[in-house]
Amino acid sequence: MADKGESAAVEAPGSKASSSRTMPELGVSVLEHTAPPSTSHPVLASLHFGNGARAHPGSLSIRTCLEMLPGSNPFMQYWHTHSETVQGRYGHVCYSCSPHLLFGHVQLPCTPSADFSQVARQAYLEIYGCLQDTACRHLLRTWNYFPGIMLPCAGRPSRYDAFCSARKQAMQASGITNSVYPAATVIGSRRDTLQVYFLASDTPGTAVENPRQTSAYDYPVVDPHAPPLFSRGVLKTWSRHTHFYVSGTASIVGHETRHVDNVGAQLNESLNNVETLVVHANDRYGSRLNAQDDLLYMKVYVRHPHDVSQINPILAARLPGSTPRILLRGDMCRDDLLVEIEALYQA
Repeated sequence: MADKGESAAVEAPGSKASSSRTMPELGVSVLEHTAPPSTSHPVLASLHFGNGARAHPGSLSIRTCLEMLPGSNPFMQYWHTHSETVQGRYGHVCYSCSPHLLFGHVQLPCTPSADFSQVARQAYLEIYGCLQDTACRHLLRTWNYFPGIMLPCAGRPSRYDAFCSARKQAMQASGITNSVYPAATVIGSRRDTLQVYFLASDTPGTAVENPRQTSAYDYPVVDPHAPPLFSRGVLKTWSRHTHFYVSGTASIVGHETRHVDNVGAQLNESLNNVETLVVHANDRYGSRLNAQDDLLYMKVYVRHPHDVSQINPILAARLPGSTPRILLRGDMCRDDLLVEIEALYQA
């Protein structure tokens, strides 16, 4: 069966089509201190994790709403480009953009009494409206955090299902027909807000699926109106870098959870899935990523803080010692998942 994302007509890294035109530049610097990066290039966005981080003046500054756990290297990400950036607002969406790139952020109240489906639908209607209002209409990467991810919601099994349905409704209402779904993370938080931040471009990326896993949009879901519309990873070639945005990845093989009640085994399985995805991207698209050397950072979402003592030794054994990593408290979209990881590769 062909993968929807992979069958789309997009440029693969290193192809003649992608090298024959002038492409914008996007680089990411990850620093474990509060000083700005040593670059003269404009900062598109800065992302802050942990305490003590300071906003970068003149750029979109975003602080995650998740609690940082022991074993983390508190760090900031600076997304910088060669073109001058401007900041703007579309509804509740704050964004920073250049002619070819856009980084946006929306945060809406999400109290226990709120109509969560409506909140999620509004957020994505405004996101798609923002993209259509600019030249950057292709989502590459999204991060989504909201409370009560596994609570029943408006007749649906969970808020996660309601979120997936609301996102699809917003796509349809906005006339979005892109067949390349973005890489995505969806995690349950403990704050009464829906927070979404995202990266978009004026050209699409290349969706990559994992041969070990059923594509998320092909899961045998109970509700056909609530498919998880995301790719396992998205490759994007910039003028000087190749980025591989790896979605939230868990201990799932095929479409089934593996190693229930064993956080260490789940983490190792998740890391296996990411490594397999990198190998597959290299084999299919010639991206030449090194699963160790090109790993820019890893984020680890942990359901139970007491599991950190089992998680940190595994990360130390399997990741390069110099790779920044951050552990964040969060809930997964399945009750039997204890840990989830995401990564960014930059070559």
